[in-house]
Amino acid sequence: MLSNVKITELDLDFVKNYLKVDHDADDALISMMIISAQNYIQTYLNKKFDEFDPLPAEFTIAALSLISQWYEHREIQTASISSKSELSYVFSGLLDVYRNWNDESYEVDA
Repeated sequence: MLSNVKITELDLDFVKNYLKVDHDADDALISMMIISAQNYIQTYLNKKFDEFDPLPAEFTIAALSLISQWYEHREIQTASISSKSELSYVFSGLLDVYRNWNDESYEVDA
């Protein structure tokens, strides 16, 4: 169930089910996207996930939205303005309330 999965608990099987992927050909790609989405969100927030207790469900939704967008648009090309702005609106709408706007120098430990 989506509401019970924290962003730090996203795994390959859960994300593949969310994406409706029933083959193993893209497992490595999807695994990289999970890590990338988690890092991207922490960088966007200027905070690490361990600074939140409990972790907001919005983080999971934002990660799944990013992963879905990245997976559906894997080719290197400019996405349509509409799809970019729709994702941006969803992403910022979910996360801006949690964002640390004071520290622009934040970096995620790799």
